[in-house]
Amino acid sequence: MRKELIILAGFFISSLSLWSQVDYNANNRVEPYMGRAFFGTNMGWYEGWTDEQLADIAAGNPDLGIEGVGVQALRPTLPEDFLEHWGYDIRLSTFQHYQNLGLRDNTCFVQGPKPDHRETTVYCDSEPSHLFANIYLPIWDNGENGTPVNDDNYYALYLYKTVSLYKDYVKFWEIWNEPDFAFTSNSTEPVGSPGNWWENNPDPCEYKLRAPIFHYIRTLRISYEVIKSIDPTAYVAVGGLGYPSFLDAILRNTDNPFDGSLNENYPHKGGAYFDILSYHSYPHIDNSLREWSNAIMGFEYFRHSDRAVKGLIDLKYEFEDVLTKHGYNGNTYPEKIWIITETNIPRVKYGEFIGSDIAQRNYMIKSLVACLEHGITQYHVFNLAEANSLADENEFNFMGLYKPISVLEPYNQNPTNAGIGYHTTSKILQDLDYDATHTADLKLPSNVDGAAFKIPNSDLHTYVLWAATDTDESEEAHALFSFPEDWNMKFVEVKEWNYAKTGLTNVVSSQDIDLTGSPVFITPVENDVEFEPPTDYDLTAFPNPFEDSLVINYTIQDRTEVAIDLYDISGKLIRRLVETPTKGEGSYQILADVSDLPAGVYLCQMTTINEILSKKILKK
Repeated sequence: MRKELIILAGFFISSLSLWSQVDYNANNRVEPYMGRAFFGTNMGWYEGWTDEQLADIAAGNPDLGIEGVGVQALRPTLPEDFLEHWGYDIRLSTFQHYQNLGLRDNTCFVQGPKPDHRETTVYCDSEPSHLFANIYLPIWDNGENGTPVNDDNYYALYLYKTVSLYKDYVKFWEIWNEPDFAFTSNSTEPVGSPGNWWENNPDPCEYKLRAPIFHYIRTLRISYEVIKSIDPTAYVAVGGLGYPSFLDAILRNTDNPFDGSLNENYPHKGGAYFDILSYHSYPHIDNSLREWSNAIMGFEYFRHSDRAVKGLIDLKYEFEDVLTKHGYNGNTYPEKIWIITETNIPRVKYGEFIGSDIAQRNYMIKSLVACLEHGITQYHVFNLAEANSLADENEFNFMGLYKPISVLEPYNQNPTNAGIGYHTTSKILQDLDYDATHTADLKLPSNVDGAAFKIPNSDLHTYVLWAATDTDESEEAHALFSFPEDWNMKFVEVKEWNYAKTGLTNVVSSQDIDLTGSPVFITPVENDVEFEPPTDYDLTAFPNPFEDSLVINYTIQDRTEVAIDLYDISGKLIRRLVETPTKGEGSYQILADVSDLPAGVYLCQMTTINEILSKKILKK
């Protein structure tokens, strides 16, 4: 036996006295989650990269000069077949690296029995169960084998070893990834339809686990008892689920292997064995973005970011309705905590699906805001980086905070626009709390959406606002918004979706703010009374001389159309840098990529209804 395994065995044996079986369950105890690790991501696998390097580009590594994309928590996995092959301590240094980067309260999903620990019973005519064998053996014994669990209950032993070692690095233990992945429409059929999951337990042939629903509930029960006995501060999560009907099946059955009924050996239904409802949402494929119309005898589509966000939140409340129906409402039983462990939409269009760079970026920011608003505790985007094979006919390849990285040497990554938006949102909101009262006080008109966020223990707020999109396959939207006059806000600072990259802030009037379909982050100007806005139209460009990028500052004194153009020395128009029908009073910044321009002298010109200003600039 290897030395480290001897040490590991000694750790288990010497620690037996630290654990005792819990005398509670989630029907009488769900501790509130007090952490702040909201912004998470799925990891993925990318050739040539270690998980430590992936964590570096997710969270940032100051020692290496890497900023990351604002990730606070990860969703890795620790399958039994992997740990049994390589040793249970194989990932300890990796998880310690996560902690050193500030990644905390991670969500880890458990699954994957090694071949000789997998159930061999065939419950349908296709393949055996995907679950562990021996799950119906007693969970606990008297410690005869050096552990408090029954070593012949393979799943209990796997969890005991895993949680004992990794409990300092994992807060949420998610029991299987997408256990309800369905091969049938019965998962979405309504009550009354033949075979629907609301009135019929899912047939093992109809979904991923290939096992009776009672066996999954048994897996939850083992998970709850073992995990809580080792770490009472940890949370057990069901999911990530995709179908409310599957949740209903969990909540209406016990782990009784015969028929899911209650008796003294199976005293609780499935809801007693998890604290967290974890779900997955991909609005582009779950019918959120279309409705059947008898008028056209076909589907009417709503493929824009606001409708996609509505789909994500509507699914949350469909699950919540099921929980409420079974008493998980804070009265009969404690309410569940919520996390999303996979969500996104593609940035490239395939078939009838939504797909554009701006739609994905807008969805990313808006869904983060909506989840904070609607009580989601943690959000894990799919995925850290896009797949390398972008030519494949798979829209999931076009989901990521970074563009493909497998073809790159580590640390040469480039974020997608969705990744930049994610980073901006994390950078600005990560320490703030959603303020429902202040959001209501905004009195947002029907064509404006957003929310107010508050710095804890203060009266300081940040607002995320946008013009609501409502047109199929378009992110174009425009609206004017004015803060309430009795708030006595004269000027506000506006940060756009790419603030994490540009660092630019605009100072504008708090009245008649121009909003588009892309969210902006707004804060009142500090010492508003003392603030002295520029008293004239102004235009500046720096650095001068410039190289690859150019920062344009401009100020306007009234509501006006604005265009800023770049001309060469002969007067030929090279590029329009800014064009907007109207802009309100204030000072603005833009960052222009001019890396493709040849060296020479240029003229930067701002044109408004009332003024024309020009600046001569030089590219080295």
